[in-house]
Amino acid sequence: MVTRIKLRAPVIFLVLAAIAIPIELLPPEHHSSIDTSIDISHAYVNVLGFVPVGLVLGEFGILRAVAAAALMSGLAETGQLVMLYRDASVSDFVTNVLGALLGAAVSAHWQIRSPTLRIDRWTASFAAALALALVALVWTGQGPASTRGATSPGTLEASWKLNETGGRAAFDSSGHGLNGRFSTEPARASGVMGTFAVFDGKKEHVDAGRPTALRLAGSMTITAWINSSSFPSDDAAIVSHRSAGVGYQLDTTIDQGPRTIGFKLSTVCGGFMGRFGATPLAVGEWYHVAGVYDASRRTLDVYLNGKLDDGSLSGPVMGTQRSSRGPTYIGRRSDLDGFGFAGSIRDVRIYSFALTNDEIAAVMWGESVNGTAVDRSGASVASNTKQPGDSTGRSPQCAPISEPGDQWIPLMAASIGVLVTVACIGFWPSASSLLYLFPSFAAGLLLLPAIAPNVPSFNLWLIPLVTLAGGASVVVSVRRSSDSNWVEARRAQTFESRGR
Repeated sequence: MVTRIKLRAPVIFLVLAAIAIPIELLPPEHHSSIDTSIDISHAYVNVLGFVPVGLVLGEFGILRAVAAAALMSGLAETGQLVMLYRDASVSDFVTNVLGALLGAAVSAHWQIRSPTLRIDRWTASFAAALALALVALVWTGQGPASTRGATSPGTLEASWKLNETGGRAAFDSSGHGLNGRFSTEPARASGVMGTFAVFDGKKEHVDAGRPTALRLAGSMTITAWINSSSFPSDDAAIVSHRSAGVGYQLDTTIDQGPRTIGFKLSTVCGGFMGRFGATPLAVGEWYHVAGVYDASRRTLDVYLNGKLDDGSLSGPVMGTQRSSRGPTYIGRRSDLDGFGFAGSIRDVRIYSFALTNDEIAAVMWGESVNGTAVDRSGASVASNTKQPGDSTGRSPQCAPISEPGDQWIPLMAASIGVLVTVACIGFWPSASSLLYLFPSFAAGLLLLPAIAPNVPSFNLWLIPLVTLAGGASVVVSVRRSSDSNWVEARRAQTFESRGR
């Protein structure tokens, strides 16, 4: 006996999982609208995504296939009006329908009838490997924040001198191996500060990746030497781990009027807490800048040229900060374009503890400060006095907050359910159809520990059901026959279609 599955149900379900299942609904204070602009760079993704829909529906005729795809896309775009990280778009609807039309035309031209996939042990092995890879991708993308500086002693996490004479590598001299990489090989210059990289404010930046060590939830300090060649119309990010409104960022900013230092973090509930400098910055001058967050004392300070430069404080300072799961960049914001730094940056350091006045001054002159783990939980730091607006209460308990990229979790869950079921059918072809559903549901349960801290609880229960539905889409599509019977059936279909 030969086992095959018709691809119609799995393909349609995977497309719906990608565009119609929300990971989080819009908060009540947010309002969504239909986007009528045309995004050419994104259009090809929509076209390619709906080509398989046209292929599997093509046997019903081009008009019916396109009408069904239009209905699917229209319902999905309407639903996206209430989904976080989704934008209902006329352009998406048009390109989805165009993709389905292309797939249906291909199906009609080559007389493709009910595309099928033969399942054997090789197919099962490939499906199992791909399912494991997707599970690993979900787990690695949802990793925990660092405990250093929060519940364990802090240390120097990363130190990028940015004084390389060539190449795209930005070497980490902290000993932790957190080497970064320039987006392109930057221009270099030399002067009284030695050799340093020159950033163009547009495309040039350093990508330090997504290491757990830089996902800080407790005390921290960021220091750097900067020399701006020009200022953008908004913030110029020096070091950014800020994505979707959470995470930390040291920048130059005009948020309070004149261009000053800005040190921005997120409270444990995702609210904003930021300290702004008091001294206006000028183009063409070297400054040593630092941002210091002391979680135990609930203080937030900025330093300019080794001296405290506190201006206004925005938001309550909590005893825990909320880390981002985005990458860490030098010279641009983590999640947005248009916030690039134009000029020179050198000697960037990230500590997972709060440096004192004297230590900030030492770092300014290039000295090494506490390269090994340090516990500052009970230290007395004279410079870090309370400021108006500081919070002294206990940190509140907050609901999980998803981030950009999490909207693809339903698609990955559905894909895992499909792949696990295909693998089970290939390895145990004679088993009962209902038994194939248990592994797909179990695979969904396996994802829960990874995504539970980051996905709202109202939608958390949906993930195992999505993997189960993915498995069910395969089970209802199973066709078993002998090779000869299948060949004869395909020939009959071909003759019938030609006779029409």
